[in-house]
Amino acid sequence: MSTTAKKRYSPPKARNDAYTGLLAISLLALIISCVLLYLDYAQYGTQKPQMPRVERSLPPAAFEPNSPAPMGGNPPPMDGSN
Repeated sequence: MSTTAKKRYSPPKARNDAYTGLLAISLLALIISCVLLYLDYAQYGTQKPQMPRVERSLPPAAFEPNSPAPMGGNPPPMDGSN
């Protein structure tokens, strides 16, 4: 096969299109987010995490199983019978 025939039947070169640009933008966003995540992580150093102290906002009677419904009335039975 001659070189002319190779040029005639060779596939066209791939061109960059909008999807290539979107791929580059997403790669750049991933790199930036990894850098920001590292900077946030490095900010803490060797500190141990501390859990915030949570206080109850409801009175203990609200946690009793036979207490009345908060909006009044009785709740429907849980066993499926009416």
